[in-house]
Amino acid sequence: MQFLAPSVQRLWQPRKPLFWLVITFNLLSSAMAWGLHLAKPEGVLLVMLTLLALANTGMGWWLLWRLWNETPSSGDKHVQSPVDQQDR
Repeated sequence: MQFLAPSVQRLWQPRKPLFWLVITFNLLSSAMAWGLHLAKPEGVLLVMLTLLALANTGMGWWLLWRLWNETPSSGDKHVQSPVDQQDR
């Protein structure tokens, strides 16, 4: 994927399971928000489902941060770490 910007290349790593976990958590967050909007629960159920959706979103962001900061493996030649970019 040479046509992608280097910042996007650090995130687009479909060979890593962490990438797919980020995608899964983001899709689940969207589905939970949509479900909350459609179901319109009330009371304690609303609070519990909202907290669960927020925790899911937080986990997705944390995994995204880990993917962004993870040092690329030796097989990923298209991904450069910030240190590699400074050497050029």
